[in-house]
Amino acid sequence: MSAHLRRVVFNGKFRAGGLGGVHRVAARLIREVDAVLAYRNCSGDPPFALVVPRGCAGGLDLAAIQVIEDDRPASQAWEQWRLPRLAAGGLLVNLANLAPVVHRPKVTLLHDAQFLRADSSYPWRQRLGYRLLTPLMARSSARVLTVSAFSAQELLRGGITGDREADVLHNGADHVLEAPADPAVLARLGLAPRGYALLFGSPKAYKNNAVVFAAFAAGAIAPLRLVVVGPPRAALEAAGLAPPPDAIFAGAADDAALRALYENAEALLFPSRTEGFGLPPVEAMLCGCPVVAAPCGAVPEICGDAVRYAAPDDPAGWRAALAELAATPRLPLVLAGAAQARRYTWARAGQTLFALLCDLAQQP
Repeated sequence: MSAHLRRVVFNGKFRAGGLGGVHRVAARLIREVDAVLAYRNCSGDPPFALVVPRGCAGGLDLAAIQVIEDDRPASQAWEQWRLPRLAAGGLLVNLANLAPVVHRPKVTLLHDAQFLRADSSYPWRQRLGYRLLTPLMARSSARVLTVSAFSAQELLRGGITGDREADVLHNGADHVLEAPADPAVLARLGLAPRGYALLFGSPKAYKNNAVVFAAFAAGAIAPLRLVVVGPPRAALEAAGLAPPPDAIFAGAADDAALRALYENAEALLFPSRTEGFGLPPVEAMLCGCPVVAAPCGAVPEICGDAVRYAAPDDPAGWRAALAELAATPRLPLVLAGAAQARRYTWARAGQTLFALLCDLAQQP
């Protein structure tokens, strides 16, 4: 191995948090980089390590990346001050939005710019903290990554990345095909194939569940039912939303259940006013499920012409899109969706990230 190559160190603090979307992405990217390293088995590659706080090393199955478990627990102080000591001299890779300001060189992945939006539904203290700290983290990074050109532009316009645009590292979506579909979820919910449309429920204002609820109000699209994945009815009503009385609440769904729901749905409805990437539409298209989405955020960039669009404030437009979907041949849209979604694989994301990190590891 060349002496001038830096060690590449992944920030493993995310493993102390819950398994949210950002954390799942970080874990999967590390797994994919590990797979590239193991396949190459090349002595000329830089050494890679994952540094985790105390108690966070369990369940890791890495073949080529060294796992280093610190003897101190996770905290903001651990990330900002302890981690830079453990990664001293190395290229520190931060894949879950947060990074130590003082460490250089580093790479930071910012998944979106939602914290800049007034309708983000984040607590004001969290928004303020992100607004103050994120520019410091981004501008002290050798490279900032994000998941779409839309997010790169948002971060640039918001002053987060200074005068340079973040590089785009698309998410993958093919994890949804790794688990066999679990048809038991259909029986549990009393669902018939093509008898329902799917919606990811959220109390967050920008997720815009209200337009879909209005489209389904008073049985307007009967006999098509609305199936809501995620929070229960009470949580949405507490946020001021009005789910239709006959909506079916599926609760949390793992990938196997979600695949079955996608494969048997009339459509996925995705009304979000902004998305950094928009993972559910891509998952749905991979599973042969047509998508009706609001033409907002990164969705047009990621989904292209392979979905139907409806305006974010027009319930009648959502009803019309579903009626048109039912009245026209389904196969062309399904095939177009599958072709579009196959662009976004975790293997490709891992290979792209690996190449970038190897390049940066060679720089002084």
